[in-house]
Amino acid sequence: MRPRDVIELLFLSLLWGGAYLFTRAAVPAFGPAPLVSMRLGIAALILLPIVFYRGGWPQLRASPRALFMVGVPFTALPFMLMTWGALHITAGLSAVLNATAPMFAALVAHFVLKERLGAWRAGGLLLGFVGVLILMSSGNVSLKTAEGPLAVLAVLGTAMIWSVGATYTRRKMAGTDAMVTTAGSLAAASLFLAPLAWATWPSTPPSARAWAEMAFLGIASSGLGMWMYFRLLRRIGTVPAMSVTFLSPLVAMVSGALYLGEAITLQMVAGCAVVLLGTALSLGLIGRGSAKQDTRAEA
Repeated sequence: MRPRDVIELLFLSLLWGGAYLFTRAAVPAFGPAPLVSMRLGIAALILLPIVFYRGGWPQLRASPRALFMVGVPFTALPFMLMTWGALHITAGLSAVLNATAPMFAALVAHFVLKERLGAWRAGGLLLGFVGVLILMSSGNVSLKTAEGPLAVLAVLGTAMIWSVGATYTRRKMAGTDAMVTTAGSLAAASLFLAPLAWATWPSTPPSARAWAEMAFLGIASSGLGMWMYFRLLRRIGTVPAMSVTFLSPLVAMVSGALYLGEAITLQMVAGCAVVLLGTALSLGLIGRGSAKQDTRAEA
C-alpha cells in the first residue's frame, strides 16, 4: 500500500472507532431511535449526491424492494440493536463485539453458501467466541448496567444480522454499485425509523454537546467514513481494507477511556485480543491456507 492509503486507513479507523464512543455518549440524551434515524439520514444526504453525480440514479430507482430489505432488516434493525446496547456497555466492548461480524459471515458462508471452512478457520471461530465469553464473564466493568449481558447479546445480534445482510446483498444486488446500495439502504432505514424517532423524541432537549456528538456520527463516521471506505476498496481491495476491523476496537477502547473515563482492564484487553485473533483466523488472514489473493470491490 502507498503511504496515502495507510494514512486513509488510519483516519478511517479513527472515524469508525470514534463512532462507538459518540454513540455511547449521545444515546442517553436522544434515545436509540432518534439518534439512529438522524445519523443514517445525515449519512444518506451526504452519499446520495455522490450517487447522482456518478450516474447511479437508474440503479437506485430500479431496485426499491431490494433496497427496502437491505435498509430495514439489515440496516435499521442492527443499528437499533447496537445503539440500544450502547446504553448498557462501554464503547470499547461494543466495538470488539462488532468485530465478530466476519466470524458470523464465515458461518453464513459455510452453512448457506456451502463454502468449506477448513480446520484453521473453524478453530478461529471457536477461539473468537471464547474471547466473547471472556468479555462477558462476571465482574467485567465493561457492563455498565444490569442489562449489560442482554446488551452484549444485542450487539452480537448486530454482527450476525450484518453478516446475513451482506450475503443477501451479494445475491440480490450483485450488479448494483456498492455506494448505490449503501446510500439507498441508509435513506430507507432513516425514513422507516422516522415515525418511531418522532414518537420517542426525548422530553428533555439534548445538550449542544449531544448534538455535536450526533453530528459527528452522521457526517464523519457514517457519511465521510463510508465514502472513504469505498475509495479504499477500489484502490487497495477487500482484504487490506479489513484492517479497519482490527483497528477500530483499539481506537474505541482508548478514546472511551480518554473521553468518557471508561476503564481498560486486563480482562478487556485479553478478551479483545482473543476475539481479534479468532476473527483473523476465521477470515483466513493468518494461519495455514491464509488468503493470498486480493479481491477488489468495484464501488
